[in-house]
Amino acid sequence: MAENELMAAEGVIGVIDITKKRKLRSVTYYAVIASIGSAMSGYCSGVMSGAVLFIKEDLSINEAQEEMLIGSLILVSIVGNLIAGLLADKMGRKKTLLLGAIIVMAGCSIMGIAPSYVFLFLGRLLTGIGYGFPLSIVPLYIAEVSPPESRGSLLSIPEIFVNSGILLGYVSSFCLAPLPVFINWRLMLGLGGVLGFILACGSLVIPESPRWLVLRDRIDEAFEILVNTSCNEREAELRLAQIMMAADDPPTHTDTESAELKPEFLPKATAILEKGGNIEATHPLLHQKHEHKLGDAWSELLRPNPEVRRALLAAVGLQFFQQASGIAPIIYYLPSIFERAHFKSKVGSLGATVAVGLTKTLFISVATAFLDRSGRRPLLFISCVGMALSMATLAMGFYFLDWISASETIWSANLPGVLALCSSCSFVAFFSVGMGPISGSLLPAELFPLRLRAQGLSLTMACNRLFSGLISLSFLTILTMLTPAGTFFLFALISALSIPFFYLVIPETKGQILEEISA
Repeated sequence: MAENELMAAEGVIGVIDITKKRKLRSVTYYAVIASIGSAMSGYCSGVMSGAVLFIKEDLSINEAQEEMLIGSLILVSIVGNLIAGLLADKMGRKKTLLLGAIIVMAGCSIMGIAPSYVFLFLGRLLTGIGYGFPLSIVPLYIAEVSPPESRGSLLSIPEIFVNSGILLGYVSSFCLAPLPVFINWRLMLGLGGVLGFILACGSLVIPESPRWLVLRDRIDEAFEILVNTSCNEREAELRLAQIMMAADDPPTHTDTESAELKPEFLPKATAILEKGGNIEATHPLLHQKHEHKLGDAWSELLRPNPEVRRALLAAVGLQFFQQASGIAPIIYYLPSIFERAHFKSKVGSLGATVAVGLTKTLFISVATAFLDRSGRRPLLFISCVGMALSMATLAMGFYFLDWISASETIWSANLPGVLALCSSCSFVAFFSVGMGPISGSLLPAELFPLRLRAQGLSLTMACNRLFSGLISLSFLTILTMLTPAGTFFLFALISALSIPFFYLVIPETKGQILEEISA
């Protein structure tokens, strides 16, 4: 008898495991398709670092124009971020991704045939607007379709695709460099439209976010999607009820009617679902409109209560320290940095850049493996310590550059370049382990309540792009004023200062459902 019960229990556990794998497979499929938008953004970022070497030669642009060409994409993406946040609540998440892909396709096409710097700059601006769409929409979408136990791993997928896109941009620059100068950079930039086309096709096949559908009172559609991403209908019912409670939850509760209805909401919602009836027709509370006004969301973000203020401080602080640590110059100016470290040729600088991009992509797998095991905070602390030490090493290399280069030995003459390459690889490796995925997509998507999530994430990513754009626009100027050694020492100091901030402000969100985190 006991053996039969044990065998039956093992059979049930086996069925549950199979169901979980199927559920995770479906959600991973959705996350991968949406993350093509992140790869598109990564490519547009990474390819310019190599293309600009040939644009300077072909179009004879100066240093200020180079900074504008690189920084404009980032600053204009703020506009794309804010537009995407508005459209995500109006049109839905997947349609907003589709629109961003179309805009990038148009911008890359213009850059691919640009006859002058003016046309190139206009194409870059248009690409920047579309580039900003996936930055906020991809993590928003994945966070809203993911089950809590695997949300950390799934939200690291966009970071994998961003890094893969950056690496693809570096490889594209390296492979196309031997072509004539009047055509190689145009091909490098125009190929970004291919990823836009793939994203546009993919956005047509993924489902809409169930949380957005609840906000639009399309409850049955939301439940159907939740069934596909849950182990069983019971789990889907519970997730749906939690989402509905969050959607029904106003910013402040002053009326007693809302307070009386809240305790009854969850059991009634699940009981109605168990009967298989039409939810909207059966229950008057669930039939009421959950749609919130965009003006109310922005008003609450701009005049936040203490809970929203804490979320904003954590989210915006993450973006500041991520960008102020020096990741933007490493991505956008790495070939130029290697040239200053006495690399002998453009092809050599581009080859070293590919090595850094490959390192950055490979180490994101560490974050994917440990985010839902170790949690967010431990990886974040390890990442910041490693980034600070790597930047300090790079700074020391430039500090002793003239003395090392004056040495008569071949080994000493090559040491500055080797040190620059190793410290850059170390920096991006530690960045990918924690700071990249956690601050870039994971925590900002988790911190805000449902009613503010689209606008909150949009505002957070706009701050990210603002910080990145300001640093990218001024990097060459700062490099001249402070010297390379002083500049990288400054980045190392900022990385070190991020540690006490994260310790005091950043919460641990591992394993919690979104509605619990924002409660």
